[in-house]
Amino acid sequence: MTDRYCPCGSGKPLDTCCGLYLSGKAYPNNAEAVMRSRYTAFATGNFRYLKKTWHPDTCPELQAEDIETQWTNLEVIKSKAGLKKSIVEFKAWYTENDQEHLIHEISLFKLFKKRWVYLEALPNWPDGK
Repeated sequence: MTDRYCPCGSGKPLDTCCGLYLSGKAYPNNAEAVMRSRYTAFATGNFRYLKKTWHPDTCPELQAEDIETQWTNLEVIKSKAGLKKSIVEFKAWYTENDQEHLIHEISLFKLFKKRWVYLEALPNWPDGK
């Protein structure tokens, strides 16, 4: 890893932030940390980590070329922690064909084998707020 800032937007160096998770030295202990580290995995092209943090029931067959997008910014809007399920709403910007695009997602995370994993995108915030 390097001393550059982590793509997740924490303002910390990559090595002491999501780099710890992507390297396998640690595992995130909450859904927001998993979401931030997954964004970093997308931004750095680490599809092995994406598969590791994706629930096996919903994980697609990923190829390296599936994550070659240039990710430029992440904004966590809100998160709600639960005992077995958690939700994180975020916006992520990326560049494709010299055009900036935005993904706005409400993600559902589930505790699976004592680790938080991404399950799926939700159509809206569950309590309507």
